[in-house]
Amino acid sequence: MSELKNIRPIMDTLREVEYGDLLNDCSSLQREILDAVSETGREGKLTITLKYKFEGNGQITITAEDPKAVIPKMPRGKTLFFLTPERNLSRNDPKQIEITGLRSVDDNNDQPVKELNHG
Repeated sequence: MSELKNIRPIMDTLREVEYGDLLNDCSSLQREILDAVSETGREGKLTITLKYKFEGNGQITITAEDPKAVIPKMPRGKTLFFLTPERNLSRNDPKQIEITGLRSVDDNNDQPVKELNHG
């Protein structure tokens, strides 16, 4: 553990990469991810890739790729269809028996709603 005392924390280096622009970009992406994770309940991900290259004379360059974010989305809805005998899709079940004589209840009916006493 004593050897860790001499290691510079990576956050100190990251603050200096691209004069802080990398961390600013990551912070913005993190906010998007957190918003989406909170909204969807799904998992998000942020990946930072750094490339290190020895340039000689004790110099190293660090190149950062654009941070990659996996921002969760709400799942798209499903629509149920039935397969007809002709192999077409229909929203109505072709096997469902049609009941005749039914009428629609009018929402604009001025008659009071009857209440039932279940007690």
